Amino acid sequence: MTRISLTDRHAGPSRWRIVVLCFLVQNCAMGFGFGSFGPLLASTQQAFGISRGLAATGMSVVMLAIGGLSPFLGSFLQRVPVRTAMVVGALLGAAGYSGLAWATSFPVALVMYGLVGISISLCAILGPLILISRWFDENRGKILATVNLPIVLFATPYIVGAMLPSYGRTAVYGAMGTAFLLMAPLLLLLAERPPMATRDTVGKASVGPREGLASILKRPAFWLLSLGIGIMAGSGTGFVVHIVPFGIGKQMSLQSASALLSVYAGAGIAGTMLFGWICDRFGPPIALIVSASCQALLWWGLLHVEGPPLYALAGLLGICVVPLVTLHGAALSQMFDAGSVSRAMGYSYSIKLPFIFGVAPALGVLFDRLGQYAVPFTLMAGLLGVSSVCFYAMSLLMRRPRAPRLVTVRS
Repeated sequence: MTRISLTDRHAGPSRWRIVVLCFLVQNCAMGFGFGSFGPLLASTQQAFGISRGLAATGMSVVMLAIGGLSPFLGSFLQRVPVRTAMVVGALLGAAGYSGLAWATSFPVALVMYGLVGISISLCAILGPLILISRWFDENRGKILATVNLPIVLFATPYIVGAMLPSYGRTAVYGAMGTAFLLMAPLLLLLAERPPMATRDTVGKASVGPREGLASILKRPAFWLLSLGIGIMAGSGTGFVVHIVPFGIGKQMSLQSASALLSVYAGAGIAGTMLFGWICDRFGPPIALIVSASCQALLWWGLLHVEGPPLYALAGLLGICVVPLVTLHGAALSQMFDAGSVSRAMGYSYSIKLPFIFGVAPALGVLFDRLGQYAVPFTLMAGLLGVSSVCFYAMSLLMRRPRAPRLVTVRS
């Protein structure tokens, strides 16, 4: 198979444009969606007069939209131009954030959170994964890590914490909606496929027959991956939603507690590159085992420190959690051919759905009943230990040689 490098004189400029635009839209979709929710949680409670547990369901609706619709969107993106789908995703993000700015009832706000979730699925998860799989045939771990560098996620909590007291939640959500509206026309510059893409160039060896639902679901390794990733994704969502209120409960100001998210995301920049390297060097299963095991210890550690050490633990968690999309995509890319990876990602998100939908509000309900985070955070540490066991079992299964496929060679 002939490989095309970034310096190829035909595909090079387009490939760099793919990386830059995917980085931009992925950053804004993930950064706004997950970086703003925690700092805005208290203001959401006040705006609608609801409990913390109910307010946290906004993030659950975001994750429900991602997980519930990803199987359909994954199949849909194999039939329509990815560029068009990502433009639609940006417009839905603009509508969702603008709606949140002006919503006067919580049910309407929940609909807007659903639009935000669809936007994240199209612009941050499925769209970039498909394009990177089409355009890059080697070092995908590093490329996915580059696209998923959480620069906006790092900055968003601090900016929201600074803007909210002076301008209010309407201005914060309005600014995010405007950013998505301005981004939509830029995505028209995306190129669908390499200009020289044929059976003899990009992806010849990696693109096989597309696997259907039955073929994907019969793999035990796929289930172990999806369940383990589901626990990790749920814990990450729980951290993003609850770490700011947790910090405030430790006598931190809103700005100081919001900085925990900024440190978390900032450390995730280094973590994304680190785990991208681990994926390419040791394989995605090893990277996932390391990540889940460290997270279990860090959740337990959050209950036993105060003050500056909280920032250290938040940063270490960011190193392990923020690369989750990269780790998930890299593991599925190793498990499936490029022609099936987006569909497998969609089904995997469906399996994750109970975790990403339920963890954040469950932690909120436990807090409402117990008045403290000791039991919820200890529970998360135990679940992450289960996740690491799932990844270890997956690694054993993936070491088994697969039956060779018959290949017709044309002379």
